[in-house]
Amino acid sequence: MIHFSRVYKQGSNPTNEDAYVVNQEKELFAVIDGATGLGGLPGKIAAETIQNGFDTGDFEDSLIERISKGNTKLAKKTKQELGQGIEEITKEKRSACGIAAIQIHENYMEYAQSGDCMIFVAYQDGGIQSLSYDHVMRLDKKAIFELYNAIDKRINPEISGEAFQEIYQEEKERIIPILKANREKLNTRGGYSIIDGTAEAMEYLTYGRIPLHQVEKILLLTDGMQLHGMEGDVWKDSANFAFKHGIDSLLDYVVQQEEADIFLKKYPRLKHADDKTGILVELS
Repeated sequence: MIHFSRVYKQGSNPTNEDAYVVNQEKELFAVIDGATGLGGLPGKIAAETIQNGFDTGDFEDSLIERISKGNTKLAKKTKQELGQGIEEITKEKRSACGIAAIQIHENYMEYAQSGDCMIFVAYQDGGIQSLSYDHVMRLDKKAIFELYNAIDKRINPEISGEAFQEIYQEEKERIIPILKANREKLNTRGGYSIIDGTAEAMEYLTYGRIPLHQVEKILLLTDGMQLHGMEGDVWKDSANFAFKHGIDSLLDYVVQQEEADIFLKKYPRLKHADDKTGILVELS
């Protein structure tokens, strides 16, 4: 018997670019995090295209086949939107998405991951295993460092919220070259994986299967569900928190952190609040 809990909350941007899949008949679960192109297509296009691929795929399709077919549909959708083949469109303008997906079978579980979505497994003896690695974080840290170094030179303790937001937006515009350079690294050995409609998206996808020996819980998170902090292994801390207190409590705590840090000073980040999606699956 499988039980699951889910959270899904829009962040501070006008559009929620996260998506999710819950298919109990196929025992298939996924969280998807859209990434908007810099001056290009919305990330919502990629997230919803991959989501629809899960919902409309053939019943016998494997987990990887569903993602691969969705990736092909994303290439076609991108061409419809921009009138160019996916390889002709610069990387920073593409609609893309990360994904963390699992399909549970009788004795084993398939998994697939791309971008900065994460998958964790909790065992009955208290051990926790990460099935994915966040390669996006190290690139984001450089952009965040540059952004807040510039902001610190322009603000004082008495600054108003309105004045801070103005400075924040001005300085964020100045780091666009760093963000573009990061996007150029997607689906390369020196960068990170992402679903963007290209053949390379499938080449850099993390996937595999693990036996269900003593598996108690499985956790899927988009990066908006990560606890804020600059020290230690924040992803591991986030997973520990969710496994111990539940996914709703993790969401509440992350929101509390963001609302207590309106100047983004204690927890430097690229937006006030990211979209947040998480699924916690429990095996009896």
